[in-house]
Amino acid sequence: MTERTDASAFPLPASTCTPPDLTRRTLLGGLAATGLASLWPWQQALAQGSDRATLSVAYPTDVPTWDPEAVTIPNIQGIYQSVFDSPLRFSADGRLQARQFKEWRWTDNTATRLEVTLRDDIVFHDGSRMTMEDVKFSLLERGRADKKLVIGAMLTTLADVEIKSPTRGVLVYSRPTPTAPIYLAFMAAYIVPKAYLTKVGAEGFNAAPIGAGPYRMAEHQRGSRIVLEAFDKYWGGMAPIRQVILQIVPEPSARVALAESGRVGMALQLPVREMQRLAGKPTLKTKIAPVSEIYMLRLPSYVPALENEHVRAALHLAIDKAALSKAFYAGVAQPLSVLAPKGAPASAPDFNYPFDKARAISELQAAGYSTAKPLSLTLLSTNGAFPSDYDMARAIAQMWKGIGINATIEETTPAKLVEAAQNGKLAGPLLYSWANSTADPEIFAGRILDPRLRFSTWKDMALGPRIDSLIAEPDETKRLEGYKALNIEASEKSWAIPLLQAVTTVAYASTLQPQLFNSGYLIPAEYKYL
Repeated sequence: MTERTDASAFPLPASTCTPPDLTRRTLLGGLAATGLASLWPWQQALAQGSDRATLSVAYPTDVPTWDPEAVTIPNIQGIYQSVFDSPLRFSADGRLQARQFKEWRWTDNTATRLEVTLRDDIVFHDGSRMTMEDVKFSLLERGRADKKLVIGAMLTTLADVEIKSPTRGVLVYSRPTPTAPIYLAFMAAYIVPKAYLTKVGAEGFNAAPIGAGPYRMAEHQRGSRIVLEAFDKYWGGMAPIRQVILQIVPEPSARVALAESGRVGMALQLPVREMQRLAGKPTLKTKIAPVSEIYMLRLPSYVPALENEHVRAALHLAIDKAALSKAFYAGVAQPLSVLAPKGAPASAPDFNYPFDKARAISELQAAGYSTAKPLSLTLLSTNGAFPSDYDMARAIAQMWKGIGINATIEETTPAKLVEAAQNGKLAGPLLYSWANSTADPEIFAGRILDPRLRFSTWKDMALGPRIDSLIAEPDETKRLEGYKALNIEASEKSWAIPLLQAVTTVAYASTLQPQLFNSGYLIPAEYKYL
């Protein structure tokens, strides 16, 4: 049977020689074959289960860049973690843990000076040793030199990195930043080699990236395959699975077929409706589990129709979130009223935003629209970036149609969405999966609603000072209460529309023992074969 995990079980915390490219036609055609003779040797080994040093994964999204400080696309963070590692990391059960930084502590009572100690046994894939010079370059200097890099927007209050020794330094913040450590375990906070990147430049680094993670990038055929090979000098020891082959397969049905046929050892982000059927296969195990991530509609305030509070309220009231969960996520994905999973800090458990079609119709009429005079909108959605995303977009469009909103669904990709959001060119509401491995409200509402961030969509500049005061609040109770109030107001005014707590769906070979993380990230260094 498919294993379903309740939310309570996931506590939320305070050039090599390779086979030629498989086109989609040859891939799907090969699935119909009954024998193995047409497969390449590494595929035969995987299908026969004889090569336990290699894991092939059907993966939904390609990496748009190998600069891990350039983008914050959630479902590629596991790849970045594998190649680059991270200063700190949240464990599988959501606890902040040491990684490249073995120690960290505040040296003052205002949360402006964070002393960190770097491990002394970290080497990059080129054999050079990581030092605090690389830390300063990565976390501070790169963001200042290139405003297009997301790292600068993530670490907005980092003012200096004082280097005390090759392995010890102090991160200095321009104002109190009590949540600074969680950002060292979040997206974009990766340490890259200063000497190598300075020598080869951004383009050279993207073509041949070097990190200090458990795997090195051995091959990348864009849109087709990524090959990762275990790094024998990794500080944590060589990964049990020596090679990971990520087959980039955007279509969910194709990922299902690969898992079912045994052509891959793992397939991610599969439609929930397929999970029960796959669970009946003796060679497979499946799992549906909630993660520290939310499905939401991001509303760009610069789209004229969305400036109207009655339109936004109608959009929100018309969505039957429980029906979406039941239809597409077997009821596992919990409906949300605020921008946080249930049980997360500042989740406002006593607040409920209702599904009310009659009120939605009334709100839309107040804006001058109805079924006789419908409002036309563009609804942006990916297809296969997370389970049932496009199906959910279609269902939402139907719910809106019932009150007088005609939504044209525009299919796009995560990379295109990020680019459009950063350039202020989203055409309408965006169905989005917002990942937050920390579960902290600062990285939910605090980032989603901060109008000064390039990737923000709701540009109410009055929210900036309010968020700043919460970022600097040293009293944890006051901080969380402040975010709770912000969460409730954001939902009541529909600056963004929370939908469901996200789920991860995975099917994997019964001989594989994966460690699944609350974040939903793929971390193959933590996997092994039985």
